[in-house]
Amino acid sequence: IEAAAGQHGLFFPPLPSSGDISTIGGMIANAASGMQTVKYGEIADWVLELEVVLADGSVITAGSKAVKTSSGYNLRDLFVGSEGTLGVVTRATLELAGRPEQIKGGRALFATLDDAAAAVSDAVRSGVDVAKIELLDAEAATMSNAYTGADLPDQPMVFLEFHADHGIDDEIAFCEAVLADHDPERFEIADEERMDDLWRARKDLAPAIDEYDPDRVFRHPGDVTVPISEYGTLIAYAKSLAGEYDLSIPCFGHAGDGNVHYAILVDPDDPDEAARAKEAHSRIIERAIEVGGTATGEHGIGQGKRGYLVAEHGEEAVEAMRAVKRALDPNDTLNPGKLFPETADGERVKGTLPDAE
Repeated sequence: IEAAAGQHGLFFPPLPSSGDISTIGGMIANAASGMQTVKYGEIADWVLELEVVLADGSVITAGSKAVKTSSGYNLRDLFVGSEGTLGVVTRATLELAGRPEQIKGGRALFATLDDAAAAVSDAVRSGVDVAKIELLDAEAATMSNAYTGADLPDQPMVFLEFHADHGIDDEIAFCEAVLADHDPERFEIADEERMDDLWRARKDLAPAIDEYDPDRVFRHPGDVTVPISEYGTLIAYAKSLAGEYDLSIPCFGHAGDGNVHYAILVDPDDPDEAARAKEAHSRIIERAIEVGGTATGEHGIGQGKRGYLVAEHGEEAVEAMRAVKRALDPNDTLNPGKLFPETADGERVKGTLPDAE
């Protein structure tokens, strides 16, 4: 998408960090988002119309090429984020945006993780018009350096990028003034080449964490998202659990929309450490839900987080989801075993089929 759109001065704003290896249908089915969500929204905000094949083989069109409609149920949004359980997307009409005339970015360094998280929260709530605002803790920075050869300081930091057609320097100055309340040790705007290096270091964090310690494996990739007012509290809680369980839990993420990514490094030959990691992971998710957040901001429920669906939405809401599934896919043909908690024991979400004539 980006290559084709770029030839016309356009781009696809919600492209996730994994965009280089993602499919369009996969991004839609997973309600994908990414670093630019804080400014441009999720993929659902950029989908106009879908062609979908249902479980019985029928083909429907959901949505409209018009930018707005109030006609009938919003079937388009029903399929966005359905994780392939309701239908297969075979065609999508997407909205694109004009590439901004001005793009600048940089970073702010902080003495403590609390300061960095509070700075992000204040920047968002103050209305700073930022296109990307990403947080890395000191552990994540160290791991990124080892993998990418970047020279990031081993301390908490925030990466920022600004998009505008005019007045970008005024917006940067406003952001710097807001961050100043949290005593950044340094705030710097980078040139284009340096900015590319910084974003590459951020995008490569997953493999960087995975390869950092040859004796440990990357387990329990975290994807919780919380209200921005709870962002710093949630990160502090995750780091406190790292100490309580004697684990390495680097934290990073799309800070501007409250998304906390984390990883737990585990010795695969140590059952006790594996059990501690699993418990810490569960507690982080439970805390995110308790403060009004979600178990998954962009990765989806899949199989691994089925057990949290009722805790997040309530039994009545999940039963409504089951009813939709039964109506559109009574035989549980499409992506069986995903999403619903009862499928953890092999039970399928089925309706009653009419007798064949």
